[in-house]
Amino acid sequence: MKIYPLEPIRKLAESLIGNTLAFNWLAEQNYKELIVLASLIRGKKEDMRWLLENNYPELAAFGNSVLGDKKAFEWLMQNKVLIWALTSHAASGDKQAAQILRDKKLDSYLILAQAIQKLNDDGQQGDLEAAHKFQR
Repeated sequence: MKIYPLEPIRKLAESLIGNTLAFNWLAEQNYKELIVLASLIRGKKEDMRWLLENNYPELAAFGNSVLGDKKAFEWLMQNKVLIWALTSHAASGDKQAAQILRDKKLDSYLILAQAIQKLNDDGQQGDLEAAHKFQR
């Protein structure tokens, strides 16, 4: 599992809410997997397959988890991918998960959770029917 510095996660959050400069930064810095994750969160189903085939199961699970796939969240927990699991729960409005991210000084992940909440509130987030169910 790849550990990301905080800046790419912040850029991912910004790109999700439409910041083209952040999207371009991710592309220039070769974070294709984060660009694909953003697309999955927006409901582009074939992107989960790309993440799995390119050895990013934690990103595929996270993407599906924020879309409501409980099995994907369980996979994150079973595989101890706790930052992504906390971020998923924070994105669904879990205040305790958000506080843990704050306490651990993982503000970029909290910003990502807030960006996903905004997409959901604005009706721009994909849904599970658009994505494949997570199976790994």
